[in-house]
Amino acid sequence: MKKISMLIGILSVMAIVSCKEKEETPDTTTNQTIEVTNEAPAVEENPDGTSVSIGSDGIDVSTKSGENQTKVNVSGGDAKVEVKK
Repeated sequence: MKKISMLIGILSVMAIVSCKEKEETPDTTTNQTIEVTNEAPAVEENPDGTSVSIGSDGIDVSTKSGENQTKVNVSGGDAKVEVKK
């Protein structure tokens, strides 16, 4: 009789422990999407001034002053000069 009462006691304790409510912590992480738009800066077309480019393929020089424009390109033994007024 002791074995049966012991078995019933153990089963009742296991039933009580297994029915205990479990605290579930909610997932607090959230995903946010941030959209960033950048506008390209305004590019000034043909500003007045002088620019010089030197590279392995030759030299480019261009000058602009108002309506007058001069371009010089020297490369590979060939020379080209362009003047616009």
